[in-house]
Amino acid sequence: MTGAQRDRNIKIGSGKKKSTSSNESTGWSRPAEGRRESAPVQKRSPPPSASPRRNNDNRRGNSNKQGARQGNRSPRPQQDSPLMEEQWARVIDHDLTNNVVVAVSESKLLLCRLKPKAGIDQLLVTARVYIGDDSSKRAHIAQVLGMTNLGRLANHIRADLPLVVQIFIEENEKHFIAAFFNVAGNMSLKQHAFELLQGVGNKKAMQMVEARGSSGFESLAGLNEACNIDAGELLAKRFLSELDDRNIQPRLLDLLLPVKA
Repeated sequence: MTGAQRDRNIKIGSGKKKSTSSNESTGWSRPAEGRRESAPVQKRSPPPSASPRRNNDNRRGNSNKQGARQGNRSPRPQQDSPLMEEQWARVIDHDLTNNVVVAVSESKLLLCRLKPKAGIDQLLVTARVYIGDDSSKRAHIAQVLGMTNLGRLANHIRADLPLVVQIFIEENEKHFIAAFFNVAGNMSLKQHAFELLQGVGNKKAMQMVEARGSSGFESLAGLNEACNIDAGELLAKRFLSELDDRNIQPRLLDLLLPVKA
């Protein structure tokens, strides 16, 4: 490229060069000299009644929306109490002062509070009372008040509860022998189902299996004599431990109840 061509390709700006000042580094601009500074314009503040009115309108609108939401909500369905399926219960305590009976149901061993009929004599511990829907069969109970748990029971009621459950087991011994003692087997390579009972280890469990043989046990009395245990008491304690702790697994309450006639 010749010198003349190079000169023609050079672009020459037509405007004036901008003068650089120290203000560019800071970002602040210097006001033009001789210019009058105008007074700042004061902004008009809204009237004091405007904001509260707006807030009240917002609140009123929100309340209307909330009311609309609540009106659109469908009512929650009421769950039926497990006691509605129960027919019979065993009395644990009859408090004459408060006119309340504490009992345990027979089908699922649910602890419940009952209101006895007026004028009846004090119900004895382990007495069997009807709590079903047929009002004509209710000779002692006027109303089922609801369920309760072990933590709400008085100490003397907690002390009588194991005996009540044991008597219930012994009165239905044929069911519990057929459903548990004559069919219980190994749960794993190291544990037998008999070891779920309090105080029964692997050695005692093997002794019970040997005493059962191929014919099985005929009664709790024969089982107790052959194995030197109180099977009704041990099974009752297992039931009560499961009532006290819902996390215990496996649950014999679910496996052995209700009693099959």
